[in-house]
Parts: sequence; C-alpha cells; structure tokens
Amino acid sequence: MMLKRIQLLAILPFLVLFAVGCNGPKVEEGAKVTFEYTGKFKSGDKKGEVFDSTDGKQPLTATIGTGQLLKAFEAKLTGMSNGASKTFTLKPEEAYGVKDPEKIVELSRDQRFKGVDLKEGSTIFAMNKGKDGKEVPTPLKVVSFTDDKVTVDYNHPLAGETLSFKVKVVGVENPAAEATEQEKPAKAPEETASKA
Repeated sequence: MMLKRIQLLAILPFLVLFAVGCNGPKVEEGAKVTFEYTGKFKSGDKKGEVFDSTDGKQPLTATIGTGQLLKAFEAKLTGMSNGASKTFTLKPEEAYGVKDPEKIVELSRDQRFKGVDLKEGSTIFAMNKGKDGKEVPTPLKVVSFTDDKVTVDYNHPLAGETLSFKVKVVGVENPAAEATEQEKPAKAPEETASKA
C-alpha cells in the first residue's frame, strides 16, 4: 500500500504539468504563434522529400489572420496550445494552388535578363509591385530559353503539389491575454506616495 502511495506521489507532479500545459493559451485569431515544422511532398515523384523545415534553425513566428500563412495552414494551427504537435496534409487548392498553364509565358530576352545566368529548371526572381505598392520578389522558374526568348513559369514553385506538414507549437501569445494584463489597474498615486 505504501509503495502505491509513493508511486502516485511521484506521478502527480507530471499529471499537474500535463494538465497545465493543455490548458494554456490556444492559437486563435490575432494570436502570435511560434512553431517548428517540416514540410514534405505527399505525392508524385518527390513523395516524402522535405521541401522546407525549421530543423536546425529558429522556429517561425506569425500572427494568425494577417495573411502571413496559408489560410488552411492557419486553420490547422487554430485550437492548438503550447507544446502541442500535429501532422496534416494540404491539397493543392488549400496550399499554393493548381498549376495554371496561362502562367507559363514567353518573354523577350531583353534588359530584364541582362546579367542573369539562365539555366533550365532554375528559379530567378523578378521584382513586381505588391498590393501595398511595395516591390516584392516574385519567383519565376526558367522553362527554356534561346538567344531571343525566355519561357518562364509564374506558378508558385509548390503549385500543384499535395503537401504534408508536421508542426509543433512552441509559443502562443493571444491579444486577449495581453489586453487583460494591460487593463490591470495601476496603484493610485496616494498609495505609492504613502509607502515612500
């Protein structure tokens, strides 16, 4: 009987820590979430190949609902708490879209390509104006080229791919929790002065 009691006492702190971890802040709209992840191709000739990972790097941090992440990716993160892990799959329509043949275009090999080392299958970057008017780099895949023309693919490099993600949340900051901290009443000036 005494041995069972000792075993229970030894396990109790771990149960408390587990319960506290599970009841921590959860990822919600507006939350700043820090996470580790590994992305792999789910199908095709690259199946199982890693296309991106935070292994050996700093975790990523993003604010939910600001467009920093794919909407479907955000939806999978929503409801997770600090320390939680999840593996999920995104179809092309949920990730980077299906390949659009109209985004494969032939351009004149003019000043835009001066000094650019062209190789079939390589990715080059063009500077285009974003929605906010600022210039943003747009990746282009070189399909083929001649002395006069360059055929480029404007599709995202991961367009048409079904992707698998393994994610672990390592930090959650919710705006509601921060607002509650800021709303705590400050000490009245008289109280501070009387203690001095």
